Amino acid sequence: MAQNAEEDIARVLALTWRGIDSGIEAGDIARIWSLDQRWLQPHEADIAVSAILESGWLKQVEDGLAPVELRRDLKPVLGWFPRPSNLMHPPPYKQETVSQENIAEEEEIVAPIKDDQSFDEVHMLISEQSGLDPDEIKRRCSRKKRALGTVEDWMCLALVAREQGLDITSLASSLR
Repeated sequence: MAQNAEEDIARVLALTWRGIDSGIEAGDIARIWSLDQRWLQPHEADIAVSAILESGWLKQVEDGLAPVELRRDLKPVLGWFPRPSNLMHPPPYKQETVSQENIAEEEEIVAPIKDDQSFDEVHMLISEQSGLDPDEIKRRCSRKKRALGTVEDWMCLALVAREQGLDITSLASSLR
């Protein structure tokens, strides 16, 4: 999930500095994220700006703050928005953190359910606890993803688990 957080932050910075070649004051960044984009509440936006600055994604320049690395090739995706937790608790900045391949996957209108290890573990756990076939779990997740649009795989799994009457708090640590 750290990769998703890095992608969220890179995209947020690209969208914030779209068409801007200078620094932006911290208060203005918080205003953009909360009032203009409506990604965060105003108090959350202040926390996020400070956290992203402290984690090394932003640097101090003479006219405010600017991204350490600005990915101008990132395009806005209709309906996309960052997870607030990714902005308020960002991973440390590392050079070349966002891969083009992952961003291309995210930009698909209806992305297929990913087959990564954590997804498969939770997928199998839900299958065992609910008694549903693993393929049925995957089919239901894909259906939810198509119906809801830009929703992440973990949310689809949580919704399937919830509709099966499973306690999703026990699955929450695996879903992160």
